Amino acid sequence: MADFRPVMAEGPKARILMVKPAPAGTTPDRANAEWVEVRVDLDSDLANWRVARVRALWREEVERPVEWEWVYTFGSPHFAKAGEIYRIHSGSIVRAAMHPVADDLAPGRKHAYAGGPVRGARLLWSKGDYVRLVDAFGTVIDEVVVWPASEAPPSQAPAAGSPAPAR
Repeated sequence: MADFRPVMAEGPKARILMVKPAPAGTTPDRANAEWVEVRVDLDSDLANWRVARVRALWREEVERPVEWEWVYTFGSPHFAKAGEIYRIHSGSIVRAAMHPVADDLAPGRKHAYAGGPVRGARLLWSKGDYVRLVDAFGTVIDEVVVWPASEAPPSQAPAAGSPAPAR
């Protein structure tokens, strides 16, 4: 039986913990090097929850130019316990079995693979993309911008009432 309690009534059931895009020059054979982690915060059924990739296309002729795709869908039913962390790789489970990434061998995470067969693996995450966690009803639960760790995010303007940085 699905869990039809309102998603935010007692707090979010799950959230995006982090996203790790592959380093520049990575080939699709090594797509398991990039992943998204989803942390479960409440014991619940995540049946048909999805992870989506959203990319702005920045075309002037289109009012809201956006490209999106479903990357991974949790099965039905999918009973998860609080504290579980799911690492959803862009690559395939076959590639993971043949060439495991060192971090995959660390305990404490459940691994899922968006790529399916070996040839289905591809690199998904680029700088400026958004990763969305969407529940079974289409509600966006969490959204994170992809920003490679090797690059510093753009500086933000100081908040109103705070002193300007010294020059």
